[in-house]
Amino acid sequence: MNIVLFVPSGAVDSALEQLAPDPAIDRITVVSRSVPDARDGVHAIVLKPALSALTARAARALGGSAAGRNLLRLSPLDPGRRFSGAARHDRELRARLAEADLIVALERDGILAAWKGVRRSAPVEAKAVYGIAAARTLLAAARD
Repeated sequence: MNIVLFVPSGAVDSALEQLAPDPAIDRITVVSRSVPDARDGVHAIVLKPALSALTARAARALGGSAAGRNLLRLSPLDPGRRFSGAARHDRELRARLAEADLIVALERDGILAAWKGVRRSAPVEAKAVYGIAAARTLLAAARD
């Protein structure tokens, strides 16, 4: 089974333990902003959303208060929106999504990228979920 995990933070090791993929039949692709903390046998696609020094400073300033964080989520500086834009332009990711059986967004900032990836690149029969519990349920059902 081809599984694509959207984990912008790269903290995927505990999720992989819970999924318990079979290395003989499962092909795992992890999409993140940094090198994931995964074991061997996992293919990583590291996306680097472009952000100038000025916009990075503005995003940090907005992140200092609750009102600023809400404003940040509504702006183009939103980390999820930037991650999604970087994912949309990555050819290797589009190729992996075209072969995917299961697409999982494990973090809030990965939801938009996963949703757009499903709509644009994934086959019709591919399943897409948010969270590890839903992914485990679908994986268990596929193996029965």
